[in-house]
Amino acid sequence: MLFISMHIVHLLAVILWIGGLAFVTGIMLPMVIKTPDALQKVLMFQRVEHRFAPLAKWYNIITGISGFIMVWQMGWHKLYFTKAGAALTFMTGVWVFWFVMLVGLEPIVIRKMLEKMAREGDKMDIDGIFNKVKKLHWFMVAISLAAAAAGAIVAHGGYLY
Repeated sequence: MLFISMHIVHLLAVILWIGGLAFVTGIMLPMVIKTPDALQKVLMFQRVEHRFAPLAKWYNIITGISGFIMVWQMGWHKLYFTKAGAALTFMTGVWVFWFVMLVGLEPIVIRKMLEKMAREGDKMDIDGIFNKVKKLHWFMVAISLAAAAAGAIVAHGGYLY
């Protein structure tokens, strides 16, 4: 019963997390990029990011806790870094990447970007920055969807037995 409960929690957290990322990437970022005024671009992005980032952190934590409970309960931890556990290792690697991004790097990067904007003002290449942000977000969507596909493989008995 614990495994099923954790699986449901895990799936719901992943759906909300990747769905939110896809919304920000596919809807909000293009709107931000098309905004003509540089300050308005930054403010719009910051408003969306400040609302979604705390949710994404919680989704990441819930996904990690539920995932690791399932891994330990099923004894799959022994399969990390093996051919049989490749999908599991990939999912965990993507989760670790996200955890580092959300908890460690993102707050530092955003703070440094805002400090640089305050110093440089109009000399800063806002459009270039947002194009890099867009590319990074699409990469994160792609690896997140690949991890979800790996989860489907694991859930349906592929490569773990």
